[in-house]
Amino acid sequence: MVESVSGTRWKRVLLVALALVVLAWVVWRTRGALTPFLLGSILAYLLAPLITAIERLMPRQGRFGQFARPVAILVAYIVALGALAVAGFYLIPPLVNQTVEFVQELPTYWDDVLREGNSLLALYRDRVPPQVQAQIESNLDALGAQVGAAASAAMMVTFDAVGTIIGFAAGLALLPLWMFYVLKDQQRALQWFYNLWPEAWRGDVRAIVGMLDEVLAAYVRGQLFLGVIIGVVTGLAMWLIGIPQALVLGVLAGVFELIPVLGPWLAFGVAALVTLATERDRLLLVGIAFLAIQQLENTFLVPKIQGDAVRVHPAVIMVLLVIGGSLWGVFGMIVIVPLTAVLRDIFVYLYKRLGETDPA
Repeated sequence: MVESVSGTRWKRVLLVALALVVLAWVVWRTRGALTPFLLGSILAYLLAPLITAIERLMPRQGRFGQFARPVAILVAYIVALGALAVAGFYLIPPLVNQTVEFVQELPTYWDDVLREGNSLLALYRDRVPPQVQAQIESNLDALGAQVGAAASAAMMVTFDAVGTIIGFAAGLALLPLWMFYVLKDQQRALQWFYNLWPEAWRGDVRAIVGMLDEVLAAYVRGQLFLGVIIGVVTGLAMWLIGIPQALVLGVLAGVFELIPVLGPWLAFGVAALVTLATERDRLLLVGIAFLAIQQLENTFLVPKIQGDAVRVHPAVIMVLLVIGGSLWGVFGMIVIVPLTAVLRDIFVYLYKRLGETDPA
C-alpha cells in the first residue's frame, strides 16, 4: 500500500513537471505577444494596494459585500484615470507641441549631425595615418558583415514577427478587462496556489510569498520613482541650459532610465543630437549636466532608493550590480538586487524555522 501511494505521488510529480515544461515552452515561444500581459501584471501589482484600501472602506455585509471588490477596482480605475487626466491637462499640451516640433525637426537635426560628421571625417582623413585608417576600416567592414548577417537572420523570422504583432495588439486590447479579472480573483488564485502544497507546508509557503511580495513591491515602486526623478531633473537641466524640447528630453530620460546601463546613454544621445543641431556651442554644458546627473544617480539615488526598498547596504548593491552584469549581462543587473533580497529573506526565515524543530 505504501509503495502504491509512493508510486502515485511520483507519477503526479512527473505530470506536474511535464506540464511546467510545456507551459515554459509556450511562454517562451510567445514571449513577444505576451508583453502586454507583463505590463498589465506590473500595473495590477501597483494598483492592488490601492484597491485593497478602497475595499476596506466599503460595507462587507449584505448583498453589497459580494460586489465590494469589483466596485473597488472600478473606483481605483477612475482614480488612476483621473490622476492621469489632471496631470495630462498641464503636461500633455506642451508635451504634444514639443513632440510634434521634435518629430518635424528631426530630419533637420540629422542632416546637421551628418554635416558635422562629414567635417570630422575629412579631419580624420587628413590627420590619421593611412595604415591606421586601413585597420579601422577593416574592423568596420567585419562589423558590417556581422550586422548584415544578423539582418538576414531577422528577415527569416518575418512571418513570426507578424504573428507576434497580431498577438501583441490583441493582448493590448484585452489588457483592461484582463487586469480586472486578475485583480478581482487575486485572493482566490493565491488560495488555489496554497492548496497545491501539503497542509503542513502552507504556512511556510504563505510566509515566503509574503516576503517576495514585500520586496518586489518596494523595488518596483523605487524604480518608477527613480525614473520620475531623473526625468524631472533632466528636463529642468535642459530647460536651464536652453535646449529646445526640454520637456520631451526629460520624458525620454525618465523612460530610458528604466533600461539599466544603456538607458542613460540613449537619453544623452538624443539630447546631444538636438543640441548639435540647435545649440552646438552648448554641447559641453549638456555633457556636463548628464555627467552630473549620472553621478548623482549612481552615488546617491540608486543605492539609497534601491537600498531602502530591499534593505541592502549601498556598498553591497554596487558589488551586486557588478556580479549580476558578469553573470547574466543587462538582465542580471536588473534582477540581481531584488533576487538577492528575496533569497536573503527566505534563507533567514528557513534558518530560523528549522531551528524551531531542534531539541532544546
